[in-house]
Amino acid sequence: MKNEFDNLKVMHEYAWGLITRGTVDKKSPALHPTFGTVGLKGMPELRTVVLRQADQMAATLEVHTDLKSRKIEELKMNPKVGLHIWFPKNKLQIRFKAVSEIKTGETLREKWDKVPYKSRISYGTRPAPGTSISTSFSYEKPANFERFCVIELKIEEMDLTHLGTRHTRALFTRESKWSGTWLAP
Repeated sequence: MKNEFDNLKVMHEYAWGLITRGTVDKKSPALHPTFGTVGLKGMPELRTVVLRQADQMAATLEVHTDLKSRKIEELKMNPKVGLHIWFPKNKLQIRFKAVSEIKTGETLREKWDKVPYKSRISYGTRPAPGTSISTSFSYEKPANFERFCVIELKIEEMDLTHLGTRHTRALFTRESKWSGTWLAP
């Protein structure tokens, strides 16, 4: 754990290390980031998702969802996404601005095969997620590959705020080739 940062590259690498760890460590806060979209009525929509992949070189993140979930409708209307991760032990907040791409179909078969059987029921809920139901358990959860989809997030901005001995904040953008700029915290 770092107490403070005075080097942009070190801060950027440190953050990516924590993010990447989240794809394999079930105790990492990065495993369950908050995912924000613009709702169908123009209001913000936030939900917790599972981070499935992080690629620093490509500056992309990946989450999976049910093709019939409301977030897919929202992303079709506006592909811009916000993602938030808070690392309490590290005192680091990471905020992403990204553009999403929805991927479906047979090209995802290899990813589907890696989804644990118990998790596959998250893709195929009947009725579709968010539909009104008569009682708390008036739904079924069959695993359905046809409803499995990947949301790839192309990161455009990464805003890091560290609450160390002295607070620091930095903004990294695709446009600047991730060189970074210090911001007042």
